[in-house]
Amino acid sequence: MYVQLAFSMMAGHCYALIGEVTLMTGAESYQDAWAKTMGPQTAWMPGFAVMSQTLVACVCYSIILGDLGYDLLRGLGISGWFAVRNNLLAFVSVTMLLPLCMLRSFAMLAYTSMLGVMGVVYTAVFMVLRKVEGSYAPGGQFYKSIPADSIPSFGTRFEGVKTLILMATLNTAFQAHYDAPKFVGMMQPPTLAQFNKLVFPSFLAAGTVSCICMVAGFLTFGGNSNGLILNSYASTDKLAVFGRLGIGASILFGYPLAFNGFRTGLLASTGNSKAPQSTKDLIAVCTLVFTTGVAMVLRDLGFLASFAGAVLGSCIIYIFPALMHIAATKKAVEADEKLHPNKQLGLTYSARYQMSYGILALGLSLCILGGSVSYLQVCDTLSCLVGAH
Repeated sequence: MYVQLAFSMMAGHCYALIGEVTLMTGAESYQDAWAKTMGPQTAWMPGFAVMSQTLVACVCYSIILGDLGYDLLRGLGISGWFAVRNNLLAFVSVTMLLPLCMLRSFAMLAYTSMLGVMGVVYTAVFMVLRKVEGSYAPGGQFYKSIPADSIPSFGTRFEGVKTLILMATLNTAFQAHYDAPKFVGMMQPPTLAQFNKLVFPSFLAAGTVSCICMVAGFLTFGGNSNGLILNSYASTDKLAVFGRLGIGASILFGYPLAFNGFRTGLLASTGNSKAPQSTKDLIAVCTLVFTTGVAMVLRDLGFLASFAGAVLGSCIIYIFPALMHIAATKKAVEADEKLHPNKQLGLTYSARYQMSYGILALGLSLCILGGSVSYLQVCDTLSCLVGAH
């Protein structure tokens, strides 16, 4: 629990670092901030990382929509063609996701964010309630309806490997850093103090709600908690049905925002930022075909989230912001020292500058260790499956 809260605040600190770099350099985007601090020659690196991570996010969203929709229809007693997971996923992709991704402006989706927040808060409350009631404990109301792979199981020893996987997965939970320059530009007035007042409470709230869900889910199902925790709850649990509706709505309206990040990065990397709408629509179709196809085959959200979080998330959240902040601070201090003594501002290497080196080390460690452990974990799982056959 404390690890998750610490990660949320660390992610918030790094988000604030990007805001500071944006104000120092006048950057208009995450990639532009890199170009103005680290050099334009390597600006493709953060662009590629953001593009890849948002594509992975779209795949994760498709997996979640397929799983939630399947369990939701089962809970409502609906059978037939729609009750087949892949059929439902294809239907949602064509009739809902595609029109949303082809919108000329995503401004209207800003009003749906509150619906997503309400869905997440409701889910946290119902998960705590079910734990307190003991509904999923032996003899509880829904114990016999728990999916076979989620029967509660609790160990007695610390497992370092799983802790590393958790830390890697947490990188995907608090990741929105590529949008920081955009929000700085929207502020009135655009000051670091004002930006920090918005950032830290937001990340603390997100970390608290996420922590409640994680703790309630683990205390209910233990080591058998599903990577998508709502999959562990009985399809006949009415409170879980509404939870799936709320989270499903949040994911449904969040998908086009993640897709927009991917499409913007793709067009920027190809030097086609002012592409016609027909090109943007074609990208939407191709992306949905890809993510829906992958989601139909890949069901292990835990591995995808942990591996992408360890490698891409560590770069976007910790490594890149730390490097940009270090470089921007050095340039500012060195430029100040070259001024005439009467014009110098007295800039120095602050504690935030020193802390950036620690964040850089943390990011590199998470990237290497988390990525390696996630990869070895899936290799071990595949070996077990091959051996079983």
